[in-house]
Amino acid sequence: MKSYDVVILAGGLATRLRPLSYSRPKPLLPVLDKEIIDWIMESITRIPLNRVFISIRYMGDLIKEHMENTWAEFKDRLVFVTESKPLGDAGPIPLIDEKYELSDTFLVVYGDIFSDISTVELINFHEKAGGLATVTLTKVDDVSRYGVAQLDENNRIINFIEKPKQYVGSNLINAGFYVFTKETIKLMPRNPEGQIKLATDVIPRLLGTGSVYGYIHNGLWFDIGTPEDYLRANFRVLANRCSGTNNHCINTDLHPTVTIQPPVYLGPNVVVGNNTELGPNVIVHKNTKIGSTTKILNSLIFNGSSLCDGSYISGAIIGSNTYIGKWVRIEDGSVIGDGVYVKDYVFIAKNAKIGPYREIMESIYKDNEIIL
Repeated sequence: MKSYDVVILAGGLATRLRPLSYSRPKPLLPVLDKEIIDWIMESITRIPLNRVFISIRYMGDLIKEHMENTWAEFKDRLVFVTESKPLGDAGPIPLIDEKYELSDTFLVVYGDIFSDISTVELINFHEKAGGLATVTLTKVDDVSRYGVAQLDENNRIINFIEKPKQYVGSNLINAGFYVFTKETIKLMPRNPEGQIKLATDVIPRLLGTGSVYGYIHNGLWFDIGTPEDYLRANFRVLANRCSGTNNHCINTDLHPTVTIQPPVYLGPNVVVGNNTELGPNVIVHKNTKIGSTTKILNSLIFNGSSLCDGSYISGAIIGSNTYIGKWVRIEDGSVIGDGVYVKDYVFIAKNAKIGPYREIMESIYKDNEIIL
């Protein structure tokens, strides 16, 4: 049976996601208690899988440790390739092929994209089309942030426009899942002094062959570039999986005085105090403690955090192992990093950004305050 190598590109710095990315790489950001890279692995393990090459750089040791622990059954097929410098999203591919010889057909996947793309359907489409490459495409409203593909009537890509300033007759953008045949590696430019980009340096060359096709994905897809994007992605998945009275999203026992307004997700070993109100749009990851008479709405709480009695959290992201004191109020748009200590009675104004392992002993009354 034919099997496929997969290259997961997981070396980015994720600067726009700070302060969340100060203490974890982007592929390890969780969505409903599961890291982004694990959602990707669940997809690619549905195809006949040969090896998984993971290109790492920023906090690569954390990715390596996570993958070896979480995907131990695939440990012999995981190959970690450390970038000594930023190579761009195309740069690692010829280097991996030179050292390990990639399979005749292989996948390249961005490790920081959250989606429910079916790699089974993608592979089937590619094999049927018979082209040199297939680029997964998805529809967006604002094309200015992405590479836009124009297709002919056979789903062949006839033009690829990187980050157009206005609508160019198509809203199909590059979704970060590719299928390549080995022939494409010969067409990839070599630039030992700089970065090589798939969208600008590789795809335009491949289009000259006339055999690059677009597979259109109509499901979930999120480019998690900012904390706002990340929260939006979490809420979309939450709405899909935890609407109404879907009890599998409440993985803990609750006191009768606790009020739930769906959609709400509570991970394993979450403890919730009496007379607390949760929802709508609340995600609380595993091993978190929430005190009594607390109200949380439109917020994401990472694992291992503690929120004391009387806290009010609205529209915020709170990192792992963070302590929120009694009667603390946190307003919309605030992002609090891992391991932060917030003293009792503190007020945190809108859109505050607090880096990891800080002590917040006094209130923050000014909007958009940054404490790193």
